[in-house]
Amino acid sequence: MKMVRLRSSDGEEFEVAEETIGAASVMIKGMLEDDVAVVVIPLPNVTGPILSRILDYVNRHFSDPHNVTSHTPGADDPLRRFDDSFVQVDQDTLFDLMLAANYLDMQSLLDLTCKTVADQIRGRTLEEIRKKFNIRNDYTKDEEQEVRRENSWAFN
Repeated sequence: MKMVRLRSSDGEEFEVAEETIGAASVMIKGMLEDDVAVVVIPLPNVTGPILSRILDYVNRHFSDPHNVTSHTPGADDPLRRFDDSFVQVDQDTLFDLMLAANYLDMQSLLDLTCKTVADQIRGRTLEEIRKKFNIRNDYTKDEEQEVRRENSWAFN
């Protein structure tokens, strides 16, 4: 099994099976196909701790072809339990994982992190969302009332 080394933005290096990371990341797969003499792949937009977590995800999802998520409701699914646990992190880590998944073109991880954020937003009021994600309201009261009036369908 051919291995490839990935270097994070803070200089940490990780080894992973070329076939496994190529199956997970469209960006890295393209780099590997473009240059067969790649020794280390620099990832300037991903820190060591985030890359380490991503490789945990990649190894769990892509190293074993028998690791398939069941789509049967209520089924005992170790991969789904792993995913649920994987995204139980603080907001900064979750958003760093999302940004890294987008940068690495890892659709399954991007979908998982986006779904997690969507679940955190679903059913909350605008004020609750602002508080949860530390979003400052930069509208004046009049501007906010106008936006609410123009988009009343979204606030019901």
